[in-house]
Amino acid sequence: MLLARAAAEEMVRRDTHGSIVLVSSMQGVFPFEGSLVYASPKAALQHAARILAKEYGGKADIRVNVVAPGATVVGMARASIDGGKYDPYVDRGVIPRFGRPEDVARAVRFLLEPTPTSPAR
Repeated sequence: MLLARAAAEEMVRRDTHGSIVLVSSMQGVFPFEGSLVYASPKAALQHAARILAKEYGGKADIRVNVVAPGATVVGMARASIDGGKYDPYVDRGVIPRFGRPEDVARAVRFLLEPTPTSPAR
């Protein structure tokens, strides 16, 4: 969050309109039992992003968004997926499918694109 705030301050200083995208986790949005230590900071990140958006939206025209992917077949989540950690969630329909890195990349790219009403800078 400190880096995001510093980026927003620099964008304001340079009169640069645009977007900041932060990456969280579905565990910051949905309460998964056994994820207290991991999920709490992710939920805090979501709330902090809302505050940052309030502080730098409006005249500064800096959009702040959070992408909160689910279990994605990459990195440490891959080991959890392969080990069956998420099988009960799949069985109950909480997780319809595992994500792929390109799913996350597409969402981030979309959020970084200029809006049609934003001035080009």
